[in-house]
Amino acid sequence: MGTENFKINKTLKTIEPVTTVIDEGKFLRILAELPGIAEEKIKIDLENRATSITIVAVNTVKQFKSVITIPCEVRFSKKQFSDGVLELTLEKTNPAPL
Repeated sequence: MGTENFKINKTLKTIEPVTTVIDEGKFLRILAELPGIAEEKIKIDLENRATSITIVAVNTVKQFKSVITIPCEVRFSKKQFSDGVLELTLEKTNPAPL
């Protein structure tokens, strides 16, 4: 789960996707709108003890990139992609803000 092997196409304009972060107590849920992107073209980078998550999605006609600040330490829990919406569930490892 990393963006290190994923190349940004410098000829395409980079679009910041519409994203929503929802605090659900023990979990954070992130929704990112990526219309027209296939699931296999989405790369997610969340390092241990991360304070941000990076989402990159590229196809032949458009590319999305978003860096989202995370308010506490989290670990990856679940990923779901349906109808152009990426949903990530992150479990808080330390619920108190950093």
